[in-house]
Amino acid sequence: MEVSGRKECDDKHSISNKGRQLTVLCQPCECDGDTVEAEAFCETCNEFICSPCLKAHRKLAISKNHVIKSKDEMPISRKKQKDPCTELCSSHHTEIIKFYCEDHNYVGCGDCMVLSHKACSVKLVNEVSDSYDTSEELVQIKKKIETLMRRISFYHDDFVNGIKAADEMRDKIIKDIHIFRQEINEYLDNAEADLLKRIDQLTSKQVSQLGHMQKEFESMETEMRECQDKISNNSDKINQLFVIAKLAHEKIEACQISTEELASKCEIEIFDFVKSHELEKLVTGKLHIGAIHEKKSKSHIHSKKSLKNVQTTLVKSLSVRSVKDTNECYISGMALISCCELLLVDFRNYCLKLLNVEENEITRRFNTGDQPWDATSINLKLFAVTLVTTGEILFINTSNGISKSHSIKVRKDCRGIDYRNGVLVVSFERPACVQLLDMEGNIMKEFDIAKHCTHPYYIASCNGDNKSYIVSDFYNNALVEFTVDRKVKDKITSNDMKSLRQLVMTHDGAVIVCCQSVSDRLIMVTSKPREVLPFTVKGVKKPICLAISDDQKRMLIYDKSHNDIKVFDVN
Repeated sequence: MEVSGRKECDDKHSISNKGRQLTVLCQPCECDGDTVEAEAFCETCNEFICSPCLKAHRKLAISKNHVIKSKDEMPISRKKQKDPCTELCSSHHTEIIKFYCEDHNYVGCGDCMVLSHKACSVKLVNEVSDSYDTSEELVQIKKKIETLMRRISFYHDDFVNGIKAADEMRDKIIKDIHIFRQEINEYLDNAEADLLKRIDQLTSKQVSQLGHMQKEFESMETEMRECQDKISNNSDKINQLFVIAKLAHEKIEACQISTEELASKCEIEIFDFVKSHELEKLVTGKLHIGAIHEKKSKSHIHSKKSLKNVQTTLVKSLSVRSVKDTNECYISGMALISCCELLLVDFRNYCLKLLNVEENEITRRFNTGDQPWDATSINLKLFAVTLVTTGEILFINTSNGISKSHSIKVRKDCRGIDYRNGVLVVSFERPACVQLLDMEGNIMKEFDIAKHCTHPYYIASCNGDNKSYIVSDFYNNALVEFTVDRKVKDKITSNDMKSLRQLVMTHDGAVIVCCQSVSDRLIMVTSKPREVLPFTVKGVKKPICLAISDDQKRMLIYDKSHNDIKVFDVN
């Protein structure tokens, strides 16, 4: 059994045998800060030791019978230990998990295998756990935990901010009530008390609900941190690590579903104080001084800063080319999978790619068989991609590389795609139109926008409420916003807007647009009112598409002129 805390010393050993210089150090001495050359190796302890330590080793009752190798017989390196797994079965609480079912990718105790996996291919954990600490599956699990923790933290901040917003709204209304009350007679005290009681009831209910959901996020965050800590603390215990990682699968899936469900509820009712116009003119009789106005709409809470007044700093450039590419790359769409992984849509090479942002490496490549155009995230592991020529929406699973989940048939010439709350919104060319689809591909609504837009290359849902949408018209240099009842709400044009490509909605309702013909900047269109502003991104000559992190602290832009991804920090 390895001694806890000594692993960091293992990597410092450089050892050779028979004719090569021997430079291995005594591990007990080295971990105490001393540098002493090893003279022997204890196979029982799996540890290199010097002569003084060897003498002590042979004197102690607990170690005097250990198997010792002399200096000439010492191995080149320490062996990995087969640690005994101590994780208890969740179904049979007194049994230790010892078995792995290959058919169901499931770990369990002997009772589990006998009762539920008799016909399956079952192996002992210690038969399949070799080198699991360096496996790709463990790497992916660690990435998923990290991504999910960032997502949980992101939405947790929103709920904290929601409570603050509810309190601030309450304070503002109380202040309005007090200011207005000072303008009228003393007899309005009772009316004021009624209003204060009403706003307290409304906001305290929301604070209670948001606080409950906040605690759920904190609970999930704690659970994911425990998984993370278990994996970290058992990195040198292969069997334990294998079982813990397998058990983390179920927790990850449950947290993913709960995170998205709670995130969709991240909203508060909006109230306002409405003054009585009659009382402003003259106070006569027992009239109400006002009422708490309950607005029908709800406002999503986001704690992240606006991008209106920020600066961008170029961090690095990433290659988009794969060794299997036969044509020049053309990245027509992209979507963030996690903080360190990006899904690229390569139109000219008929493929999708996974780009590791930290390592600057294309780790996976998937041939689509048709020209893909745009991509959108359905959840943490499922993405939808439009295929232009065949007229399909391809659903891609990224939980372990890139694999096809399924596809649905739509009209040809499909271009932009976005997803919100169970609804896919897709833009088409020739003729220009937009369709709202359910997840089975059934058309819920269709919008003929040919009179207002000829080439709607990209589309986004405004404010995430499925009530209005905005498309970028490439050849007419315009953004067209229309409502769910087929009415054109706004048509935004500017001399600064040329050759519009992908657009992204920010948390505060602003639109960031790539303009292929404009260098060193993007275009921002503010929410209320709609105002066209430059968004500086030095070093980008032909921006085609972009992605923004959940916390809006990082922006990734595909630059066609250099055929690379520019990574910017947003400050």
